[in-house]
Amino acid sequence: MPGMPHPSTRLILGGLAAALVAALATALCVTASATPPAVQPAAVAGVASWPAAATDVAATPRPGMAGTALPLPVNMPKDPRKAAMVRRGFFLVVAGDCLPCHSVAGEPAFAGGRAVGTPFGTVFSPNITPSKRFGIGAWTDRQFWRAMHDGIEPGSSLVVFPKYEYPVMPYTAYSKLSHADVMAIKAYLDTLAPAAIPDRPDTMAFPADLRAGLLAWRLMFFHPHAMKYQPGWSRNVRHGAYLVQALEHCSACHTPRNLAMATIPSRQLAGGHIIDQGWYAPNITDSKSDGIGAWSRRALLAYLREDGDMRQGAPFGKMKTVVDDSLSRLPKRDVNDIVDYLRTVHPQQSASAGPVLAASLARGKHLYHAECARCHGDDGRGVTANIPNLAHNEAVWNGPADDLVSMVLGGFQPWHPGQSSMPRFGAMLSDAQIAAIANYVRTSWGNRGIADATANTVAALRPLKTIEVDLDTGSMTATLSQGGKARRFTDISGRIWIDGNRTDCRMTASLSAQYGRRPVRLAGACAAQGNRLIGRATIGGDTHPMTLDLRQVYRHDRLVAVALTGGLGGGRKLAARIALSTANY
Repeated sequence: MPGMPHPSTRLILGGLAAALVAALATALCVTASATPPAVQPAAVAGVASWPAAATDVAATPRPGMAGTALPLPVNMPKDPRKAAMVRRGFFLVVAGDCLPCHSVAGEPAFAGGRAVGTPFGTVFSPNITPSKRFGIGAWTDRQFWRAMHDGIEPGSSLVVFPKYEYPVMPYTAYSKLSHADVMAIKAYLDTLAPAAIPDRPDTMAFPADLRAGLLAWRLMFFHPHAMKYQPGWSRNVRHGAYLVQALEHCSACHTPRNLAMATIPSRQLAGGHIIDQGWYAPNITDSKSDGIGAWSRRALLAYLREDGDMRQGAPFGKMKTVVDDSLSRLPKRDVNDIVDYLRTVHPQQSASAGPVLAASLARGKHLYHAECARCHGDDGRGVTANIPNLAHNEAVWNGPADDLVSMVLGGFQPWHPGQSSMPRFGAMLSDAQIAAIANYVRTSWGNRGIADATANTVAALRPLKTIEVDLDTGSMTATLSQGGKARRFTDISGRIWIDGNRTDCRMTASLSAQYGRRPVRLAGACAAQGNRLIGRATIGGDTHPMTLDLRQVYRHDRLVAVALTGGLGGGRKLAARIALSTANY
């Protein structure tokens, strides 16, 4: 019925409610370990035991790559030992890919506010700058350790329960971090400029909004322990295991989850759907048929550190962020060690595919040559360093068709800065047409995929697609009023990203008179279930906080514009209807 949760959601929520009652009897006697180990053997001592030269990372993107500049310390300790600890913490934060989750456009780095969709509602990442009021500046070392290692924040739930973190925070992986490394992370974060930005409240459905109910989940699925290394592993493999299992928390995406959203240990790194999104993280076990077992070291390094190549393809979606903001900035030896460890992961088959739909291949071939070949070529080889190849690209044929379908639906950013972007075809092609194209691409030019996409496959992914599109002057109307005077804008540039859950959006925009004169720049991210844009406005060189009402404008099922209204500081009020560029040639 309309308004009723999915049956599996009702089952989980009901189970949580029942478990909450049972948990009340055990809450005072069952807690996670909150005391750091006094001494750790060298095998599990973590990154903080490495020499300083081994923890050099880049704060800015490498030439020709996308990504975000990471903030450098503003309060570097004078004590050489403490300064070395901060530098190691910076390495750990980069390797842990903390910035993308704890930052949004228009806000200071690590000020939180990024929406993470779940079947039970939306969780917003917290402010982890050293603001004593809004961030973690007042946290003790012990409180920070408990948050990272045990998934328990300062505070309480229902008075007697600890404030358990939702497992969208990968504390299940971070529990393998050494105490020294956790303290190094805190040392780096403590040196940043505090951001006076309050956390955005989560919007979880009852009873999932009661943190106390997470005790049952933790008892069943959270079993913290230090890193476990196999006998005979070299130091490089152990190092790679520490990066993959703990810091990079690869399992959070690449391992399938059960109905309670816990990863399935027996299917470790065998591929999984990313929660509440249209992306599938592929099998990265050492399987030659389904994983990375047939990839050369050169191909893996290119994919993980160089944004891919024209052989195996390029990272996209969430993985592109991991490469741009984390892996590409690590020393090459670290990524080599990751590859060494992945070679030890027991080969597993990907999830079984559905029936082969050979009847759709002829239609898919016709549609591909009509809609796709002008960029990707009749032979699927793409354009070097501009348009990725589809031929022999495992990203489009290995595993289910979800990734390819999602890219066709929502488009995609340029492979390299300044190059061509992928148009969005979701508003132009039907579900059956997109399924046919996917089946053709996944089985052509030597690709070993299965023609298993259907119209239902596309229909299920359509609400989850990520729309990434340029802002367009088009039918835009925008005025900035102050003191009875109104300034009209005729030009706009920028981009908007709207994720499938509609609560997570980001926008950068520059509004101006003709030829870009006297621009007003906006940068922000969604809040309030996607109904507000919170960020910063730059006017005449001065930057002001902004909170704008946001409305997405649809024509039939197609998003055609966004409407923004609200104050930009100093008595200025913005009223704008911003058109989105049409996905065509």
